[in-house]
Amino acid sequence: MKFQACDEMENFSFDDSAIEELRAEGDEVTFTFRGAVVRADNSQNSRYQDMYCGTIVLRLMGAKIARFIKEGYKYFDADGTLLEQVPDEDVPEPARAAVIGRCAGGTVFTVVKEEVEEGSAFSFGIDVPKEEDEEEVDTYWLCIIFEHSEAMWDRYCNPVEN
Repeated sequence: MKFQACDEMENFSFDDSAIEELRAEGDEVTFTFRGAVVRADNSQNSRYQDMYCGTIVLRLMGAKIARFIKEGYKYFDADGTLLEQVPDEDVPEPARAAVIGRCAGGTVFTVVKEEVEEGSAFSFGIDVPKEEDEEEVDTYWLCIIFEHSEAMWDRYCNPVEN
């Protein structure tokens, strides 16, 4: 890849980025995004303004999944009466690989930095189309603690190219 930024997670925006691939193998988690933004203060951005990049590969090394949660929801009627409530639920270890596989085709709607004693941690809010109805989504929160990050991409582009 032409550009490479190490340990600069804060200098990217993955909000509204499509996930082309997500892999969690051993102590490494790898995302392939489409539509991420390289922020102006990134060491690899010589234009000093936020720039879209085409496809970007984000590798989190020395990584472990700290939390993996399927977000619950509440349904209210027009009068504000609670009709249905589904609580948040942890994604169990045996089901994680299948859910991670479903994340390809999903969209990251936000990335939040978490406070940890050692290393770095970020929570990725991911909307994944439901298998039975792609118009609806399941929302997952994936918190990853890691030692190092490496982002790689080939070129900058206009938002229209994404």
